[in-house]
Amino acid sequence: MKNQPDRIDSKEITVALLGNPNVGKTSIFNSLTGSRQVVANWPGVTVEKRAGVMRHHNHTIDVVDLPGTYTLGATSLDEKIARDFLVNEKPGVAIVIGDAVNLERSLYLLLQVLELRGDVVLVVNAVDEARKAGFEIDKNELSKQLGIPVVVTSAVTGEGIEELKNTLVKSTKSSSHVHYLFSDEVEAHLRDLSERIKGNPSLAGFDERWLSIKLLEKDYEVQKITGITLDYDFSVEIAETRYKYIKRILSTSVKGKEKIGWNFSEAIDHVMTHRFLGILIFLAVMYIVFQLTFTISGPLSIVIEELLGGLGRAFGGFIGVDWLRSLVVEGIIGGVGAVLVFVPNIFILFLALGILEETGYLPRAAFVIDRLMYSMKLSGRSFMSMLLGFGCNVSSIMSTRSISEPKERIVTILVSPFISCSAKLPVYVLIAGTFFGARAGVVIFFLYVLSIVITVLSALLINKLFFKGEPSTLIMELPRYRKPRLSSLILYTWNKGRHFLEKAGTIILGASVVIWFLSYFPSEGTGSFAAMIGKSLEPLFIPLGYTWEMITSLVFGIAAKEVIVSSLTTFFGNLSVSGSSLGAIRTLITPEIALSFLVFVLLYVPCMPTLAVIKNETGSYKYVFFSVFYSLTVAYTVALIVRVVGGFL
Repeated sequence: MKNQPDRIDSKEITVALLGNPNVGKTSIFNSLTGSRQVVANWPGVTVEKRAGVMRHHNHTIDVVDLPGTYTLGATSLDEKIARDFLVNEKPGVAIVIGDAVNLERSLYLLLQVLELRGDVVLVVNAVDEARKAGFEIDKNELSKQLGIPVVVTSAVTGEGIEELKNTLVKSTKSSSHVHYLFSDEVEAHLRDLSERIKGNPSLAGFDERWLSIKLLEKDYEVQKITGITLDYDFSVEIAETRYKYIKRILSTSVKGKEKIGWNFSEAIDHVMTHRFLGILIFLAVMYIVFQLTFTISGPLSIVIEELLGGLGRAFGGFIGVDWLRSLVVEGIIGGVGAVLVFVPNIFILFLALGILEETGYLPRAAFVIDRLMYSMKLSGRSFMSMLLGFGCNVSSIMSTRSISEPKERIVTILVSPFISCSAKLPVYVLIAGTFFGARAGVVIFFLYVLSIVITVLSALLINKLFFKGEPSTLIMELPRYRKPRLSSLILYTWNKGRHFLEKAGTIILGASVVIWFLSYFPSEGTGSFAAMIGKSLEPLFIPLGYTWEMITSLVFGIAAKEVIVSSLTTFFGNLSVSGSSLGAIRTLITPEIALSFLVFVLLYVPCMPTLAVIKNETGSYKYVFFSVFYSLTVAYTVALIVRVVGGFL
């Protein structure tokens, strides 16, 4: 490492941020770099590293935010990314973020980092919450015990951020390597292994003590690197030694943490995570969210619809050529506008989910549902990835990288598309509003519950048929309840919702033009290319009662689910969200067929970006083909049941 007294070149110095999930790591990253990042509240969200630049006085330092992890093992992709970065990239300083209220687990990660390298800074975050809980962190004592710089911070109040920046600058100019001792037997093995490793020139770039510890812990990756496999395992003894060391440190550096009775979070959790009551609360919360989403957004959607209608009439008045007027008014403004009308629904839904996440409720929902899933011999950890699917199936599938068991990960990837993503919401609102009026909120709630049921049953079926075995145990830390911050909610809502706007300006715009072309040529209506596509598939959908317009919209919806709305708008004219001009579609299908259609949209083939991610994450086209075939089968079967049963009601 090269040290320069006046300025540190950003290309030469990199700072790595590590920490357990939910310790405020992303908030510290934002405070250091000024970047705008989303703060997540459960493991698995921060899968890929993020980079930013910290400028402090005349220093410029690159800061890399690594995935949240509890250990430096290599059993999950999160752990492997963090460890590989420390081992291979060799950042100038490693910052380990700890939670002041639950410091023990954070120190366990810290000790593993200290076994690997020397330049480490411990940041004890959420110190304001520790004070509220009635105890103090003695950072000087912690620093003395650990032999590294310690800074206490609060990501909420900004306390300690400037001190952390100053410490980082100083830490890049110094180096120390902290070792602590295991038992005599373990230390003897470590010395022997270190000598063997020293004799291997190909391992010269590694710390031999760290490699030796990992060998005693039966680390498979290190066994491959060193070519050494031991027939004994000291992983339990090593872990116990670390925890004993941690308890000794905390006994002198944390004051006033004598627990008396339940705290606020524990008392609330007794109700929220109750075996039966917790599920009822979860269903009630989700019902309120979807009911409010539909109710509040209705007037806003009507305003947008009227504005777009006025825009269409204004442009239409200036264009004399029939086909060009039709393209602009019906194809572009009508197609894209039909999707933009639902912007309020999308943003209100994400705002509601953001509140649930910020307050710490969503991880509890995962915990409650996990009990149900595990009783059916399903994995609980996968549910945390599935929860992300309410926003977007692509991010849901990518978050499965935190699942260490390969079979469990494949199953989760294959069933995640059944979770109802936000792209399907416009279709729900449009059709449910048209056919079910004041009960539209109930219908949408039914669809979301159905998506969870089908996801769980599919995971059970696929596990039984192809991946027999016991599910892995879910280990998750429930974050403390927190008052949501307005700035975080705005960032969360915007970061999630903007993708909807980006799609409206790209995929949906392009698809709207294509749909208009196919529906206008060679002649409008039943003589169009679009009609030919739908009618060619019509025999397959006779039991479901779908018209060729609905079938064609389903075909186009494979590109992106929002395109279904654009397609229906093009085929049936201006479908008002207020339900005032929906005579065309109402005369063609019945309410049970409409509900069946919604179920089909919920369950059928994932969109193209999701299929691409399935290929990337599984590395095989066979899972893509399986996903397409299986989802079509499930969609057709369940939609047919809904139509038949609905016909008797």
